[in-house]
Amino acid sequence: MDARVRSAGLALGAAALLLASACGGNSGSSGSPPATTSAAAGTTASATPTSRPECAALVSTGQALVDTVTQFVNGQATGQQVRVAVQELSASVEVVRTVVGADTAARLDEAKAALGRLQSALTAQPPDLPQVRAAANDTLAVLRDAATLCQASTPSG
Repeated sequence: MDARVRSAGLALGAAALLLASACGGNSGSSGSPPATTSAAAGTTASATPTSRPECAALVSTGQALVDTVTQFVNGQATGQQVRVAVQELSASVEVVRTVVGADTAARLDEAKAALGRLQSALTAQPPDLPQVRAAANDTLAVLRDAATLCQASTPSG
């Protein structure tokens, strides 16, 4: 079980890196460069800042969810902490939804469905860790696409 937990954590971390790189690599919330968490990651922040703050928020809340799910799987976070991260990401999805086109909105709907699966797996007794991991990975895969579309779209407001 320990190797599977580590493997899931690595997969979630890799998904977070992919999500971050899809939108310029940082959240745009500070003037300082982001800290590199792993030499093996092989990615750094893009020289171009994220031009859409709602896209940046989608990335940062997605990363927070990944971190929290990884901690939960490793026994270092509670189910309540994961639920809060899910709620924050869900709120970010709703904000982005109001300013993007139909293609991005469709991807965001898929992300919300995956978040629903994550919540269901989390509330199972005992929590269904393989399903928690799978739903988190599904969410991040869809968010990566949505963040790319969000970044490429023209602001509507």
